Amino acid sequence: MHDISEGGIRSAVSLLGAALLVGLTASCSSPAPAREYAVPGDVCGTDVARSVLEPLLPAGQKISAEASSAVGVERCRISVDGEIVFSSAVEKHDANTTANDVASSAHGVDPADASANGGHVVYSKTGAVGLVECPASTSADSSLWATVRTSHEVKASAMRAFVEGYAAAVAESDACRDLTAR
Repeated sequence: MHDISEGGIRSAVSLLGAALLVGLTASCSSPAPAREYAVPGDVCGTDVARSVLEPLLPAGQKISAEASSAVGVERCRISVDGEIVFSSAVEKHDANTTANDVASSAHGVDPADASANGGHVVYSKTGAVGLVECPASTSADSSLWATVRTSHEVKASAMRAFVEGYAAAVAESDACRDLTAR
């Protein structure tokens, strides 16, 4: 017969408990959610690089976009699996409007958040505003601003990259002419 000491039993029980804990943790954990949809190359018709849109979109199976407009505003809402996760707008404002003015009424961003591009961009982990630098041939008594927000936090640097790219794309579209003419 073998004599098992009390310390040996404790060690065996501790090892068994640790092995059980590792096994339970491994069986309960699931792989990180995956993105099963293709990231679009536009936001409701405005071309954007997939590389700047992708970091703002969550994992999921199905993506859809819905455009809407009102006087002086063009909006786009992107849904993943039926939930709105991203919203952008291009808004007409007075010519002397600042990024802080726009940020004070925009969702997901605040005038006290980080700023860039000579004060023409304000951004956070959930939203951003950026000046659309329209060609000189458009109305001098108004300005256009791109706004964006997400339903979830992302890297603030990704939000900044998106709003700067989106504002540049809007400037190259018909939005400057169409929205400032209204």
